[in-house]
Amino acid sequence: MSCVININNGTATERIPNGAYAVTAAATGFNNASILPTSVTVEAGTDTYAFTIAATGALTLHVTENGQSDGTAVAGATFARCDSAGTTYGTPITTDASGDATFSNVPFAATGAPLIYYKQTGSDGSHEFDPALTNTSMITASQTNQIANALAAERTVNMTDANYANLPIAAGSITLT
Repeated sequence: MSCVININNGTATERIPNGAYAVTAAATGFNNASILPTSVTVEAGTDTYAFTIAATGALTLHVTENGQSDGTAVAGATFARCDSAGTTYGTPITTDASGDATFSNVPFAATGAPLIYYKQTGSDGSHEFDPALTNTSMITASQTNQIANALAAERTVNMTDANYANLPIAAGSITLT
């Protein structure tokens, strides 16, 4: 007996008779041989079964001030993998001194590659960034996407005495958190 279960957004509900089954997978962009577990026993009283599958691609995000490969690198920019709704998963990645951060084990396929969602969650404190959910797809095992983090605008901050209008404070600091 066999049963094909069509997964949509990570889940499916099917009527599966009790019994022992060998498990195989067909998921575009993933290493189908990596499905775990490779066998399952479906039994009365257990209605939820979980499987994992791995991908082997590498998506590098190269962050510079102008978003060009030869721009000034921005170290310390952080990114998170997401689903299509923007929910984050896994450990965030951070750009190194070269401006590179890599999501390992992402899906790729020559045709029909699934979308990979991510968003920038921070920068180094001196650069602006776009926190919007972004997606890409990969047709090869490795890909580099260029991302711009422009220098933050210089702003003038004044601190004066509350009791004496416009009297400048000689020395002090303001912390923005």
